[in-house]
Amino acid sequence: MIKYKVKIAIVEDNATARLNLRSHLMSLGEFDIASYSNGKELRNGLRTIDFDLVVIDFHLGQSKNGVEWVQYLTEAKLLKPSTGIVFLTSDRLPQTISQILDVHPDILIIKPYTIKTLHTSIAHYLTVREKMKPALEYLDNEQSTMALKYIDNALKGGLGKRIRAEFTKLKGRLLISEQRYSEAVELYRGILERSSNVLWAHWGLIKSEFLSGQWRHCQNMLDGLLGEQLTKDKAYEWMACVEIGKENYSLAEKILDNIKENDLTIPATKLKVLAYKMQGRSDDAIRLLEKKRQSNFTVKERFDEYTIELARYHLQLAENSATNDRAPKLHAAKCLIGNANRSILDTQTQHQRDFMLALASILEGDQQKAERIILDKTVGDAKNAKLATMVDAIKVWFGLGKEDKAREIWNEVDKKLSAKDNQIDFILAGSLILETEKSLGLSEEKAKRINDEGMAFYLGNRLNDAIELFYKARQLNPDVPAFTLNLLQCLSDIKKAEYKDQKTIELVEELKDKSLSESNKKRFTLIQKKINDFPEAYRMPAYDEQLSEDVA
Repeated sequence: MIKYKVKIAIVEDNATARLNLRSHLMSLGEFDIASYSNGKELRNGLRTIDFDLVVIDFHLGQSKNGVEWVQYLTEAKLLKPSTGIVFLTSDRLPQTISQILDVHPDILIIKPYTIKTLHTSIAHYLTVREKMKPALEYLDNEQSTMALKYIDNALKGGLGKRIRAEFTKLKGRLLISEQRYSEAVELYRGILERSSNVLWAHWGLIKSEFLSGQWRHCQNMLDGLLGEQLTKDKAYEWMACVEIGKENYSLAEKILDNIKENDLTIPATKLKVLAYKMQGRSDDAIRLLEKKRQSNFTVKERFDEYTIELARYHLQLAENSATNDRAPKLHAAKCLIGNANRSILDTQTQHQRDFMLALASILEGDQQKAERIILDKTVGDAKNAKLATMVDAIKVWFGLGKEDKAREIWNEVDKKLSAKDNQIDFILAGSLILETEKSLGLSEEKAKRINDEGMAFYLGNRLNDAIELFYKARQLNPDVPAFTLNLLQCLSDIKKAEYKDQKTIELVEELKDKSLSESNKKRFTLIQKKINDFPEAYRMPAYDEQLSEDVA
């Protein structure tokens, strides 16, 4: 019998299965076990108990599924970084398995399972956890650099093969969270060179290359996953992210058309709505959100999430309409906000509803009502909210003339965005923030600021950090040649043919027609010479045309 003083949460909607699972775990060790029938109960339990391990079923009756709850609780910081996740499911559908794998569970057990399978899996996890304990403590204290150091030292020692794999897996995730993407790429490539069947390494490499701006490498890897039933829907989501990042909205839509509408996850639905929106197809966006909303009527949390998304879409339509045309859109938005999340009392959700209602009031021209709604709201409330709520708060406080509050949150937005390692959240939030900055007239100011930050990184020889800031500056204000030149300078120094959707050779051609200062002309000439001396480093393979054919 293994004796670890660990706190375990069981989340299972079937009472008999819940009791059996508890009994099986108690036979393995002396644990503190709490049992819950759904995600809401777990959420309430997490407010007072820090669990070491959560054993959760995928299907939780008429509620969000286990994956959605893990994602929600992680984002709400109710689940500690060190908390182990064990998923149980009797559903062998590829869509289900791929959703589970996307949240990187420590263990996945397919029902019906044997007691031996359960015991072996849990015992192995607890052994790994004990060896990782110092690293996990560092993570809970937000000391990921120290956690990485511990893991590196441990990997130099004599770890067994299976335990070494778990340490390596955690190292990869930490490298990504620390934005050390090139190291993460090297790590995952090394794993795949030794064994091409390690699925988590495939996704780790894709994520690393996506976040490091190597979108073409991403696409090439994703192509190889489209033929596998288990991975194809997730691969389509990733490919759509890349194309939206490149502003190829029509192609992104075509890619997502390969996923059955009923099988679209909430994130994938949001991607498709964004693709519709950017093509001016509001009716299609509303139709999709309404359809997904109604098809999830019995799943309260999911229904509410689609309701809020639909409300936010109506708010955005109102923002972009003439003042005398806003009333129907604002009425629809307010009705939807009023119907969503009525029974949910958590602070984040309340802030979300209040800032959206306040924004609706501002768009109606009723500033006094907006002020009454957010009377007790502080900057701290917005800082701790979801990114979409932070953006709403910025709009509200700018609308109320409280620029100091708006700018304080605005300065926090990029920090929160850069911490996101989920590619869909990254793309969706990035698009929303960019649109907001342009609509509020903040883009020029921000472009100058982050270009200056990029120059500081460049002069400090932190080129990988500099290139992202130069890219953002150009994105915000593409009409300033200096921003484009700085991006090109970085690309030429690193000898990259492209970064995200920006190709080195195309930037050269663009700058040939721009008016440059004398100093920038000299710099541009030197860059051109460098590129001409090493043309093979900047040559692009044909890919986009083939992709368009493949997904059509």
